Amino acid sequence: MTFRLTPQMSAALRSGKHPLAPLVEVVLPGHTMRHLVGAGEVPWGDKVFTGSDSMFGALVSAGTLKDGVGDEAPDWDLTFVPPSEVAAATLASATAQGGKVRGWLAVVDRETGRVIPDPIQVFAGELDVPRLRVGRATRSIEWRCSSALEPFHDQEIGARLSDAWHRLVWPGEEGLANMTGIERTSYWGVEKPPSAVSVITGTTRASFL
Repeated sequence: MTFRLTPQMSAALRSGKHPLAPLVEVVLPGHTMRHLVGAGEVPWGDKVFTGSDSMFGALVSAGTLKDGVGDEAPDWDLTFVPPSEVAAATLASATAQGGKVRGWLAVVDRETGRVIPDPIQVFAGELDVPRLRVGRATRSIEWRCSSALEPFHDQEIGARLSDAWHRLVWPGEEGLANMTGIERTSYWGVEKPPSAVSVITGTTRASFL
């Protein structure tokens, strides 16, 4: 998954005139939700993303995307406010678990109201674990969404940098037979390690994590 902006998006963001629009699509059995995180309506191709779904209500919060480290895949928290007890029960049911989830970051043309090509896809996965939160006159469903990379751990189909795995794929090939003591951090969902900025004695120094 890449996070490169298209030339059109780059130009629009540099102008400072066009708003960002987080878009979320959740495909459930018999129904698809297309949410704009916030109020309003944004058409994209033959799809329309709105602030509230007619069946399951509003998506009131899309948490910070969390990159996985080591043997943990990225995840994402989405919070819905269903309009009724029936909608809440359906949204939190076992039949909803596994529903496909995709997220994009789009830029909207103020003049036309349409999406500037092409939105960046920032997440692909599925509904994993629901949590019902009930307060005074409030009810919400929080879904933890697991990345599409999660099955690599569950089914053990991901490649590993080890002699045993190497020979399993290429029997008799001994290229990794004498490799020991390798320590390497794998970053999920990013093309390279994220950078950080620290300030030391009044000067700014960029460091890489």
